[in-house]
Amino acid sequence: MKIHALETRTYRFPLDPPFHAAWDPVPRTHVDATLVTVTAQDGTTGHASGGDGLPDAELLGRLLRGADALSLDHIREVCATVDFHGGRPWAVEVACWDLAGKLLDQPVWRLAGGRQARLLAYASTGELATPDERAARAVSLRDKGIQALKIRFHHRDWREDVEVVEHVRNAVGDSMEIMVDANQGWRMPGDVSPRWDVATAARCARALEPLGVHWLEEPLDTADVDGYAALRRLTELRLAAGEMVRHPHEARDLLIRGSVDVVQCDVLFTGGIGGCRQIAAAAELLGRAWSPHTWSNGHGLVANLHAACGFSTYPFLEVPYDPPAWTPARRDWLLPAPVEIAGDGTVAPPPGPGLGVEPDLDTLERWRTG
Repeated sequence: MKIHALETRTYRFPLDPPFHAAWDPVPRTHVDATLVTVTAQDGTTGHASGGDGLPDAELLGRLLRGADALSLDHIREVCATVDFHGGRPWAVEVACWDLAGKLLDQPVWRLAGGRQARLLAYASTGELATPDERAARAVSLRDKGIQALKIRFHHRDWREDVEVVEHVRNAVGDSMEIMVDANQGWRMPGDVSPRWDVATAARCARALEPLGVHWLEEPLDTADVDGYAALRRLTELRLAAGEMVRHPHEARDLLIRGSVDVVQCDVLFTGGIGGCRQIAAAAELLGRAWSPHTWSNGHGLVANLHAACGFSTYPFLEVPYDPPAWTPARRDWLLPAPVEIAGDGTVAPPPGPGLGVEPDLDTLERWRTG
């Protein structure tokens, strides 16, 4: 079956009240998304969204028209040539996995390796909160069956962030795993606030060690591979990084030279599903793990969920969830139904072939911009 066409639709979903993301100095009043659709000769379609828009859609459509829809490695290689010269093209590769799954009547997670049908969700919080408020939200998550959460740092003084973790640990005891995201790996456009150096990261890590933190995420600039190697020698905490790297070799360097324990490449940002499968295999050979970033939109969450169920060796998956500020309704507006965390704290890909989600284009039309 050959690829016949590639098209995109763009949308803007309003956020009222605005979302105050811990990593963004500007409150978010809307979410933009590009939905990529790849169509086979018989009319079967594959869809994906997340990451950048697709400025090279016309070029990708020309390069992939007539390609075997099941030659996913070839499709990934074509996308990599476009990635080098232009915008991130990986939504196209993911849409082709969705298409392949539909053509073969198999879910993507099985095509990608079929390692497990479910993973433990960690609720990934998104905004800063007072110690008491964050502790209360953590207890509410625990009472819903959620077994792990991630707390965002971004106060001017990291000691204030550690105080939040202390309150949460006192509130939930040993009943939850706590991940910490220092938000030092990258910055939003125009944000020139200073980043941590190795000494600061080491002091923070030592303060977190007695609190039983599961991992410390992005305590340094992602490009500071040697800094990660130095920090690895100064703390017992697991180190996680790499959510926004663009090329697989950057993930390789974080694993081999930087000695990070968990690399977090997103299938919409780095290499697609096929590329992240290579990264996960490399991590496993080194005794480390791949566990993806999933903060793009609901479609991006589903794509990374399929990939992680297919080949991740790590027991947890990030699920952006921080009610009332960030809810499934805000996260999953592109989807026909929200992704839900089960009562046992696990999350599973939507059932059905491909990614298991078929966008309701008529419903989405109210937010369409292009």
